[in-house]
Order: sequence, then C-alpha cells, then structure tokens
Amino acid sequence: MKTATATWLAGTTAALVVQGVFPRQFAATTAWGSNDGWQREIAIWNLGTVVAGAALVTGHDADPVRSQLRGLAVLSTLFGINHAVAAVETNKPGNWAWAAINAGGLLSAIAALTGRRH
Repeated sequence: MKTATATWLAGTTAALVVQGVFPRQFAATTAWGSNDGWQREIAIWNLGTVVAGAALVTGHDADPVRSQLRGLAVLSTLFGINHAVAAVETNKPGNWAWAAINAGGLLSAIAALTGRRH
C-alpha cells in the first residue's frame, strides 16, 4: 500500500510543479485555458495532499489524523494567502470572506497540532 500511495504522491507532486510553476504553459495544452487564481488553488490542493500523504507514507507521525491535519494546515495557509492577495487587489467580498475562513481553519489546526495529543 505504501508503494501505491508513494507512486500516487509522485504524480501529485508532478501536477503541483506543473500547475504551480508552469500554469500558462500547461493551460495552453488543455481545453480549459488559463486562470491564474484557480490554477494556484489546484497547486495548493496538490501541496496539501503531498504534505499529508508524505507524513503517512514515511511514518513521520503514527497518528493519521495528525498527518492529515498537517496537510489541512498547509491548505488553509496557502488558500488564505491566495484569497487575501486577491481581496487586496480587487476588494471582492468573497475573497475577503474566504481569507478569513481559511485563517480560522489555520488557527484551529495550529491549536490542535500544538495541543495535548489524545
């Protein structure tokens, strides 16, 4: 199972690099075209998945819930930054709301990860 998961995570890492570093080049080869904000969100999902999956595969943390929470903390951090930057640039209420929601998610993850294990 670990080999299959590691293989899947390698593909996810490749997708992270493609969407995060070469989004426009990749978009030019697809029917969907380019959208910087959404492509960053895809890269962020991939990074969160890699963080959680790597912790599980390497046995970094024997508790799978804590491993998953590490990935979720990465997601909340980067989604929050992505929305905050968009909010500052456009002043759109949805971006402000999701920046705040993700900040709350990050704070809850930090509290859980730094708190007592049970």
